[in-house]
Amino acid sequence: SHKSFAMSRDWRFFAANIASAGLLISAVKFPVLSEDPLAVLAGQLELGAVVALMDRVPGAGLVAAISAALSTKFAVAESKALTDKTPFYNKMLLVGSAGLLSFVLFLDKRGFVKMPF
Repeated sequence: SHKSFAMSRDWRFFAANIASAGLLISAVKFPVLSEDPLAVLAGQLELGAVVALMDRVPGAGLVAAISAALSTKFAVAESKALTDKTPFYNKMLLVGSAGLLSFVLFLDKRGFVKMPF
């Protein structure tokens, strides 16, 4: 029934979609430009985490948090050569928020934290 479908959309549903949107925008609009194979892997992992979060794959929150941390590592290294740091700050806001939200999803699912709502 329609009512049971609406009830299945708890805060985790919306948090996963917000985190996946943040990672998607980060990976597509602000990609890591390094030729380092690990940086390329981090960008691919970021996109894979988007799909995993949207499909509610078990462990997706941890994968997304790790991909956000890797993306941050390479973005910080690249930012040192930038004169206009606005794209870097935008990426940090997106990746940081999505990574934190993803990690909270992971911890909540494992029972380490409980959200009051």
